[in-house]
Amino acid sequence: MKKTLSVLLMLIAISSAAFANRTDNPSTNTVAVVEDGAIFKLYYRPLEQMDVKISIHDAADKIVFSEVLKKSEGFVRPYNFSNLPEGNYTIEIVDNSGRHTESVTYRKNNITALAHLIRIPGGEKYVLTVPNRNLGEVTVRILDSFDNVIYNQKESVVGDFAKIYNLEECSGKFVFEVTDGQGVRKSLSY
Repeated sequence: MKKTLSVLLMLIAISSAAFANRTDNPSTNTVAVVEDGAIFKLYYRPLEQMDVKISIHDAADKIVFSEVLKKSEGFVRPYNFSNLPEGNYTIEIVDNSGRHTESVTYRKNNITALAHLIRIPGGEKYVLTVPNRNLGEVTVRILDSFDNVIYNQKESVVGDFAKIYNLEECSGKFVFEVTDGQGVRKSLSY
């Protein structure tokens, strides 16, 4: 189920980017990292098939893991940090278009994040994901840069939840506030 949802999210993001009216930078590949406890999922989608080298560096810039994927057309790869010490890490992706890095912080026994937000390249569309935590329902509020509420809705969460929000009619920066039934709130800004 999780694998199917991950693949579906990646396909939605790619197809949305392909049909968007404007592009941010048509020469960049899509890269995102989503944390789920000790697992960090790397989402990668190149513009064309190519070899990709993934390296994970610790805070001292020592490589703790490295692999090369040949002729990749895109992937979602989980990296398990449970056997690593707590701390800051850098996930480095090197391909024909250059080098991209994502910084992550791993904490043991960390409560799984309530929600994640990914911007889809090519417009003002955002994918909000909520991992399966038996929440039942979450409230999603979106505020503009003047703290005006532009969206406020309760969303049913059965299993993993994902939804694309199209904010192309709005301008400026946005804050997504996600609150679960116990009052735990997470603010995500872009």
